[in-house]
Amino acid sequence: MKRISQLLVIAFLAQMACHPALPDEIPLPTKICVRTQHHTLLIPNATIYMKYNSDTFPGYDKPPSFYDTSFKTGSDARGCIEPVPEGHHWLVAFGHDSLYYPHDVRGSMKAIIELSNKPVLDTILYISE
Repeated sequence: MKRISQLLVIAFLAQMACHPALPDEIPLPTKICVRTQHHTLLIPNATIYMKYNSDTFPGYDKPPSFYDTSFKTGSDARGCIEPVPEGHHWLVAFGHDSLYYPHDVRGSMKAIIELSNKPVLDTILYISE
């Protein structure tokens, strides 16, 4: 009987060793993409700061360390960030427009990400003086 118990324990351990380890994280299929635009002009190389899970507009006077993350738009004025946690987030953008004065432009928008309803947001983020 002792021999059968030992064989069962060994068989159980061998079976557990054959399974791959579970991942530390499960990747979320969420993404936010924006195109920064001032009037009809695309604004490339803008910096977009994100504050997660906030119902209150953070304002334009906060330091970069206040925000949870950031990303930049490319030369085509388009930028994306993924994955994004579920929730209500604020995006605050800062850019430069050499055609209008003042040249420094900024804008903001609220973004809602829900896995079951709206996991991907692809939109224009309008910025102004």
